[in-house]
Amino acid sequence: MNEYKYHCQHQAESFAKAIVPVPDDYPLKDGLPEDFRIRFKKLCELAKEVYMDMAKQPESYGLMLVDIESKDQNRARDCYRTIHRFADLLSRLCSSGELKNRQLAVGADAFKKAVKKGTGLVSGPVPKYELILSRLSAFGFVFSGFDGKPYGKKTEAFTVEYPDDPDMMDTIKTYCECYEVLKNKENRPETEYSLHEMHHRFYRFDYKITSDLAAIPTRQWVSDDAGYNGFPPELKMFSLAFYDESLKYKGIKFDGEYHYKSKRVARIQQGYMALGNPKFRLSVKLSKPDKYMDIIEKLPDDIQKPFEWGNCRYCDFQGATREHCKFRVLWNYDGIALAGCAHACFDFDAFDPEYAPVYWQLIEKEYNLTKL
Repeated sequence: MNEYKYHCQHQAESFAKAIVPVPDDYPLKDGLPEDFRIRFKKLCELAKEVYMDMAKQPESYGLMLVDIESKDQNRARDCYRTIHRFADLLSRLCSSGELKNRQLAVGADAFKKAVKKGTGLVSGPVPKYELILSRLSAFGFVFSGFDGKPYGKKTEAFTVEYPDDPDMMDTIKTYCECYEVLKNKENRPETEYSLHEMHHRFYRFDYKITSDLAAIPTRQWVSDDAGYNGFPPELKMFSLAFYDESLKYKGIKFDGEYHYKSKRVARIQQGYMALGNPKFRLSVKLSKPDKYMDIIEKLPDDIQKPFEWGNCRYCDFQGATREHCKFRVLWNYDGIALAGCAHACFDFDAFDPEYAPVYWQLIEKEYNLTKL
């Protein structure tokens, strides 16, 4: 990561890196032309350039500036949210305009209302939008009647175009419209993969927004998630190996997390992203490790680590006492009685892809799984 002064700089860089590669042959949403894949790749390349420009000069975009040394998670989160203004602005422009001769004709009143009040549940106002428009001009966008200030009261309409690639405005509007459709839960297709976090998962120019979602193989979701969440190479390989291993068992379902019947049995988690350098971990739900401690004691040392100590704080959550808690997990390791919290153990950070079947062996013993 580059040397930055503010949190928003490394956050903007992470947005650029989170744009997953666009497959050459992904299944397009009905009605989109075959050349849309190529056009969308160009949009993603442009978006990456804009995010990296934000990282270099965040003041020019009106981003919130908090010193990189600050550990205040709330302020870091606020910085993170300001990165969304770029895509939010494109959405407001498209929702307020119509395409005419490869130009976006935008109603000024509708646009000003959209950027000041926002639209929908997850689309708020876009402060300092004039700064973003000014920077987009440097990337080749042409805004009629724009002189670096908010549009005046007498402006009734204006146009937006991208002369270097005349199809770009059509691509942007199509992308924004597809995203708006998917934000409504009723419009989402049935897929194995959970789509309940649309505003997180699909915000950063994800090709799947413009795809036939039901035709995307689940393994592709796993691979894309690894890229989206910034998994290092070994963890990406592990996540794919872990998914492939799950297919060997009856009753295991994957929707972004691994479930058996109604219980979540495992998931790969990451630490808080806004502060940078997140820590990744594999969280496995085990409630009775004593029943297969003979297996645990033969595991590689780096997989045994979470079993070597307890993490129960003996809190009073939901009426818990020192004597009893329905979330307390008890086990013995090396002759020592230990207690942990079902919400916080067992978390592993050993991601050798060859360990995938080892972890599934633990899950198999815990839940009495049967192989196919």
